[in-house]
Amino acid sequence: MKPAFSHDVMNSFFLWFDNFLMKKGEAYKTYTTKLYYRGDDRLGGSKVAYSSPYKQWVYDNSITGATIPTGFTIDGSIVPTGISGMKIDFDNGRIIFDSGVSTGLNISGTYTVKEVNSYITDQPEDNLIIENKYINNSRFTVIESGIAPYNPVTPCVFASIEDIDNSPFAFGGEDETLCRIKSVVFCENLYQLDGLLSVFADSFNECFSKIPMTVHPIGEFGAIKTGVYPTGYNYETLNSAYSDSTLFISDVEVAKIKDNVLKELNPILHIGFVDFDVKAFRYPRL
Repeated sequence: MKPAFSHDVMNSFFLWFDNFLMKKGEAYKTYTTKLYYRGDDRLGGSKVAYSSPYKQWVYDNSITGATIPTGFTIDGSIVPTGISGMKIDFDNGRIIFDSGVSTGLNISGTYTVKEVNSYITDQPEDNLIIENKYINNSRFTVIESGIAPYNPVTPCVFASIEDIDNSPFAFGGEDETLCRIKSVVFCENLYQLDGLLSVFADSFNECFSKIPMTVHPIGEFGAIKTGVYPTGYNYETLNSAYSDSTLFISDVEVAKIKDNVLKELNPILHIGFVDFDVKAFRYPRL
């Protein structure tokens, strides 16, 4: 099945969301840490992975001050990506080598991490808040071990499209399409939660391009698609390239769970909500 309109909307929103939070809220931190060997059954023995203490490294070149690594210090020497098949898995905060590489290497590097991770989900809000248990990947402490891959960690935001409505707009078959996107926010302190809610409360009337899902920057093994982005991914450049088709935020509402309710649901995290109405004008029947 080819990507549909909803896929492109969610992809566009996801890329805009990350960029907007990091630019407007400066929600990122740079670390220099060791990376630790961590076995991964999903790699099937064909790869060797070394994980950092943090997930979701920044890969957007348009973020001022962010360090996007192109190599790491291995046993005292700087080794660029590509050597021994080294790839950067930005989503899981690790590097991956081809098989045959030693599992006892001394690796360190400098990289920038999102202060709040972002995930696309299909789970309802109550499941996310009540039933799911998350590992807290705190940005305020350094853990001397590699973080496990794949499973979501907090602080983070889960976003999903709740529904899509089309209504007639102009003669010739043009519709106004409204996409309602709900986000659940999990933060490790009240300052972080209030900051995120404030940033997105001010996103009313923000416009961003409809970017096809096929050019999403992350590909196999969580690495940048070098065939699509040979000089690296830059959101501002990509957003400009697709400016002939735009989306805009027609309404945004933010809220948070009160402390007395929060203690019953999840006493460790601070939880909030951001609901977006995203509109587009298009010809869906052409």
